[in-house]
Amino acid sequence: MNHIQPTNILQEIYRLYDGYIASFAPGAIACRKHCADCCTSNVTMTRMEGLLIRESMGREQMTARLPDISSSVFPRYRPGLSTNGYVLACKSGGDGDSESFAEEEYPEGEPPACPFLEQNLCSIYPVRPFGCRCMLSTRPCAQTGCADIDELTLTVSTVFLQFIEHIDQDGFFGNMTDVLHALSADQTNAFRAHGVIANHPIPALMVPPEHRARMQDIVFSLNRLLTGQPPAP
Repeated sequence: MNHIQPTNILQEIYRLYDGYIASFAPGAIACRKHCADCCTSNVTMTRMEGLLIRESMGREQMTARLPDISSSVFPRYRPGLSTNGYVLACKSGGDGDSESFAEEEYPEGEPPACPFLEQNLCSIYPVRPFGCRCMLSTRPCAQTGCADIDELTLTVSTVFLQFIEHIDQDGFFGNMTDVLHALSADQTNAFRAHGVIANHPIPALMVPPEHRARMQDIVFSLNRLLTGQPPAP
């Protein structure tokens, strides 16, 4: 990669995405403080995002909280593919390697609340995973039961997810709780024992033809971050 700490690059990627969201017209996003309909135990993230959360909380506090976190969010969603793993599978004709890709687990019913949600507020908001940051809606989710977002923003969010995984391509991906447990194990092969899956470098960017022109500046800025340069002004 480069000499810059990957967690610092991650935070710069977060800031770049915040800048994109700030370009929306006032009132375009319905998300507000104390709105927590999407704050469930089904959040996914990379190892690097888990490291940033642990750095913010402190290793000892995180270790002390893990038993309560784990017991409060079971059953939980466990992805079978990371974002770049999905792209890789598509490029290979849709047949995932059974040794590389785990089976997806998606329990039925209402998922438990996120273990970091306290009084409808995120207790780790400054370092929340990108999966939380990109969960936006133009209408309150309680009205429709799901988020309502435009196609371009979905493309932007997917590309950001790809770059976040790329900077942690030697790490792993999974449910937030599983990633935090795997980090606590401090073992090279911990991901296989904790229900998470291997990350992948970017095999191709998931940008449809109709969005390519509008994505050029964003991709250029993300590439600059990977080489240790600040985003273009």
